[in-house]
Amino acid sequence: MTTKIVAIDARAALSPNAGKGRYTLEIIKALLKENKNVDFVLFTDKEPLFKDNANPRVRQVILRGKSIFWHINLYFYLRSHPVTFFLAPTSYIYPALAPASQKVAIVVHDLITFLHPKGHPFFPTLVEHLTLPRALKKAAAIFCVSENTKKDLIRLFPSATPQSAKKKIAIAYPAVSEEFHAVPTHKMSLPDDFILAVGTLPRKNVDTLIEAFLSVDLSTQVSTLHLCIVGDLPTHAVPGHATSRHGNIHFLGQVTATELRELYSRARMMVFPSLYEGFGMPPLEAMACGCPVIVSSTSSLPEVVGDAAIKVDPRNSAQIAAAIKELLDPRMRKLSQAQGLLQAKKFSWEKSAKTILDNLK
Repeated sequence: MTTKIVAIDARAALSPNAGKGRYTLEIIKALLKENKNVDFVLFTDKEPLFKDNANPRVRQVILRGKSIFWHINLYFYLRSHPVTFFLAPTSYIYPALAPASQKVAIVVHDLITFLHPKGHPFFPTLVEHLTLPRALKKAAAIFCVSENTKKDLIRLFPSATPQSAKKKIAIAYPAVSEEFHAVPTHKMSLPDDFILAVGTLPRKNVDTLIEAFLSVDLSTQVSTLHLCIVGDLPTHAVPGHATSRHGNIHFLGQVTATELRELYSRARMMVFPSLYEGFGMPPLEAMACGCPVIVSSTSSLPEVVGDAAIKVDPRNSAQIAAAIKELLDPRMRKLSQAQGLLQAKKFSWEKSAKTILDNLK
């Protein structure tokens, strides 16, 4: 049998703290474990992805160049070093530029720049609008990270549907990375009782969560409850919130994966009232660490959490406050923890890697 060569744009995996970077790193690691008569070429721009690579079926190539110039260098490299398939886990630029003879596969994480373009940088939004439609037409295989993203894709780009383009759109879910599990560590200086929020972009809807948090009646639950928010400090003004309840709201900024794991493990609950997610990794990570979860009833989030989390209208602060109060009940917390642990186990990087390789046949 002829050995297939699959090339992968691995640049995002060099910065795995962000969602797409983590997806790229974990899916590459899972693909390499499958080892089904496939050789891999991993393309980066600064350094090799694996410093001590001993796998003879993996070749790492560093291409220099920024932005579009990196993709142009990739184009000419692949002309002289042909591969069976090129997999683009994050960017649509090379798939849009690739010659017709080059089979390409793309991963679509979300359609946020098409559905909610406000608040996103102009240039990346423009690039995505120019390249995704062309990449979809050229792609021999298309992978989405959720059924919700697949539905969005088919609705916005009818030519990408299997019926009209004879392409299969497969679901290659993210999963929880191995390091996310409950830990007993108390290295961070944190309040005894706190709610955790992850993400401060406008669509993460932290303002509504803060409003809900300030309205929670704690008289029958705990004497003091705090709200800890992970992510970049929002650009809009929040000084009034920061001093409310005698400083019970804390903006922690960016944290490491180790710190995030401790936060999940120690939090009373994690509230994720995002307005739109292509998948939504934080709720799944929180559940894997035994943290009860409240999520929006919108986009892909019900698909991610199943029946293991409380789902709320993200624009209804009273509904969020009621859910917070409900999860302060020890019995509800224990039930939610057990259901969450089972739900997190339903997702597997290995299953998604198998889905990708099966569809690249």
